[in-house]
Amino acid sequence: MIDRRIKFRHIQCFVEIVRQKSMKRAAERLYLTQPAISKTLKELEDILGAAMLTRSRAGVALTRQGEVFLHFAEM
Repeated sequence: MIDRRIKFRHIQCFVEIVRQKSMKRAAERLYLTQPAISKTLKELEDILGAAMLTRSRAGVALTRQGEVFLHFAEM
């Protein structure tokens, strides 16, 4: 059962970050600020109790938990 606290905006932001491989580009594509994208991702990670992405200067990469969540998020 999916947690009812997960909203469409959480899924939308997560999927776009993965597609763009960048929080900055995801923010631009969704017409949001980068802090808003970061906050939404943090909310999602707090709800799920796991890190979904690893962040670096080169961009973002999925964690194992992120890969599993992405499979369901894209459905």
